[in-house]
Amino acid sequence: PLTDKQKAKNYIKSKTRVRVEHVFGFMEQSMNGLTVKSVGIVRATGIIGLINLTYNLFRFEQVHRLNLCKA
Repeated sequence: PLTDKQKAKNYIKSKTRVRVEHVFGFMEQSMNGLTVKSVGIVRATGIIGLINLTYNLFRFEQVHRLNLCKA
């Protein structure tokens, strides 16, 4: 059995974990995985940046389509 303090720490960790895992899960399922096939750290950084931008655009569209924004 966990103490109340341990439960509180697990709750905080799980909130972060679930957000990160959903993002990576979306990238893995919808964007053909996360394999970066490039030579050099500069190109890999650029490709990862474009993947993140693409995810943000998908998420932006979803939030507005479902009227989840409060604006």
